[in-house]
Amino acid sequence: MRRTFRINGRGVNKRGLTVGINYDVTATSDKDAVAEASRLATINGLKHIRIVYVHEGVSRD
Repeated sequence: MRRTFRINGRGVNKRGLTVGINYDVTATSDKDAVAEASRLATINGLKHIRIVYVHEGVSRD
């Protein structure tokens, strides 16, 4: 069953500044949600990604 997770964290952009990240990810487990959020942050050009908060929310299916 797929669930919605709120992922918060931070990463370093190409200028060396720390920026916050917030994603709503649909995944089967919290580990899959963290992996997807890390992948999205990498695609957006961030490095040194730290996920600091994972919260399971209510799915709107």
